[in-house]
Amino acid sequence: MARLLLGNSLRRVAVRFPIIQRMLWLIEAGFLGLLLWLTSILPADIATAAGKRILMWVGPRQAKHRKIEENLGLAFPDKTPGEIRALARAVWGNVGALLAEYGHLDDICRRGPDERLETRVLGDIEAFRQDGRAGIFVAAHLANWELCAPAVRRYTPSVTGIYTPLQNPWLDRMLSKRREALGCRLIKRDESMRTLIRELHEGRSIGMIIDQRVDSGQPIPMFGIEKMTTIVPARLALRHDYELIPIRAERLEGARFRATFYPPVQPDDPDASEIDQAIQMTAKINALFEEWIRERPQDWFCSKRRFPKDAVPARH
Repeated sequence: MARLLLGNSLRRVAVRFPIIQRMLWLIEAGFLGLLLWLTSILPADIATAAGKRILMWVGPRQAKHRKIEENLGLAFPDKTPGEIRALARAVWGNVGALLAEYGHLDDICRRGPDERLETRVLGDIEAFRQDGRAGIFVAAHLANWELCAPAVRRYTPSVTGIYTPLQNPWLDRMLSKRREALGCRLIKRDESMRTLIRELHEGRSIGMIIDQRVDSGQPIPMFGIEKMTTIVPARLALRHDYELIPIRAERLEGARFRATFYPPVQPDDPDASEIDQAIQMTAKINALFEEWIRERPQDWFCSKRRFPKDAVPARH
């Protein structure tokens, strides 16, 4: 998200001249800091609406807009170019709403009579609350995906979220401070597998967002296209006997949300190799993500290339 405000030309100059990069980072952090301050003094629903309007205007002018349109075009080949453009603009609106909500995470995560985050359980995860077991939770970049962590926290003693640090260190610190309201520990995506295993063995559940393309992953279908997808969550679950649970974040209205826990994912063939079982489980997760995105495509933040460069749409 740190790169949304910089065009490609400025980014190329910044790479060549570190002092220019630092100046651009400061400008970028100042802009977002001002936005967060302004939205934090507004009521949550009004802040969400304001952030949505701002990014629906700013977003389509960014270089990443083309990537969003490409991903949506591959996922929804039956939509017209005009429908794809309108949908991409709506995607930016959700991003703007999410940014504005960083200033209201305390209110959104708080439980009470005016609760803004409701949870729904389709699978049996009450056992986590009863015996303190850890689990592995996976989600997609949908609605306000940050809220998956506090939702999991309601059912498990503690949770560790895996995140990708922003390139801009000032922005990274700014958002990390806001994320304290989520009530989870955060570790960087490039931490070793040993770190994740230690977190699990200490009784901490793990949360991962896994709908992005991972070049070191396996080709697993999504929207009828082979997408390079990480199978790390499934392999962790299989190797160390943890349940792998999909969780969906949905925006209900304004700054109100629902987090839905789905039944634990199981392999089709328990006698297959660990890698084959992990692929089977991950294919089921991709199918769920596809189902959720089809229902609310405007909630899917897909500003990075999801599919192979030579991918062609799968006709349904």
